[in-house]
Amino acid sequence: MEYISQTKSARIAATLEEMILDNRLKSGSFLPSQQVLADQFNTSSRPIREALKLLEAKGLVVIAQGRRAQVRSNSLDQYVESISTSIVNSKINPAKLMRNLMQVRITVATSAARGFTRLENREEYLAQLWNSSNRMEASIPLIYQKDARGIAEFQKAEAEFHRTLVFANGNQILTCIYDNLSPMLDSVMNTIKFTSAQVEKRSKDYSYLCEALQNGQTDLAVALVLVTLTTLETKVMDHYPDESAMVSYA
Repeated sequence: MEYISQTKSARIAATLEEMILDNRLKSGSFLPSQQVLADQFNTSSRPIREALKLLEAKGLVVIAQGRRAQVRSNSLDQYVESISTSIVNSKINPAKLMRNLMQVRITVATSAARGFTRLENREEYLAQLWNSSNRMEASIPLIYQKDARGIAEFQKAEAEFHRTLVFANGNQILTCIYDNLSPMLDSVMNTIKFTSAQVEKRSKDYSYLCEALQNGQTDLAVALVLVTLTTLETKVMDHYPDESAMVSYA
């Protein structure tokens, strides 16, 4: 299948988005009128209206009746949210997208584990990690009993474990990227069926990871993160068809 090119409205929206995100159009300022924009982009008013709706959907502008569109924000959070929205909404090969998301999680989590022992407030984060780990362990009996509450609690605690580990890293950009992209990955994880034994093993691995972080065993902690997340990546990718048999879009 041929690659699908961007529509005129999408190209206009992308140009305006870039201007907003690099501060050429500042937060709170008003965009030119639709007629002026149409003249600038050498087009009619319809593609301009569609482009503004795309920007509004991303939360970059506010459109009010009878007023010019106003720039909503150009903060780091908004920047990352915009990138994330573009990635998730693009017609990318789903298998490729999930592999990329898993690689982001692995890269960020291993980096966080590697730098954990150097954190000044690591005891605070370690307490949160232990809390999540203990909740995962406590949910195991319910999971063996096929009680839906057990797997729901495990999934919630596991997601909080990773979020805490990444947040402890102290890198604002990586944290924003993770917070914006991980919900999609977490939602996929919640649809994949694991055996009770597999979930129990994962729970133990998180306990071992907490012990390694507590004892300052950086190499062991990194290895445990890699093993745990690589195993999850394999399970996630098994959930998708072979990406070579799928159609991808630009």
